Amino acid sequence: MKKLLIFFFVYLFTTSINSQKKNDVIAEVSNNEVNIKLHRLIDSGESSEGKKFLIAEITIENISDKPVNMGAEYTMSIEIKDNKGNEYRSGLKGAGIVSTFLAKNTDYKQDNKSYNLSFSDNFPPKTKAKSFLCGYEIPKDAKIVAFGVKKKNLWTNIK
Repeated sequence: MKKLLIFFFVYLFTTSINSQKKNDVIAEVSNNEVNIKLHRLIDSGESSEGKKFLIAEITIENISDKPVNMGAEYTMSIEIKDNKGNEYRSGLKGAGIVSTFLAKNTDYKQDNKSYNLSFSDNFPPKTKAKSFLCGYEIPKDAKIVAFGVKKKNLWTNIK
């Protein structure tokens, strides 16, 4: 019985740590309309040009009382910066990077409703959406240090 209890507590502890890491926030930007959180950047391999791919898991929340054109005003302008000041945008190529990553890594589950909502022109008030939202192709030696929405000039350092 004692071994069973110990096993149970160890299991609960490790489950708690894993779920906590999945929801940790490494960068966050906000204004009076939205709150955007970067949970993690996942290294997903190299391109044929010798660059590396990063996948960003992001939560977008409309904190206002009115619908927001999330895609045009925010999502399409989410960028990362390296320590040399170079900026990297996800864009259409980024959507392909995310799609390829998810097809190859079936243990990662995409919330398609949240993904689609994040590009919506009518993102409802007081709504959250979390997904593997952006994909980036960056130089292999780039050190990513900042996250933000360029169009809104919202930037923050990555923890």
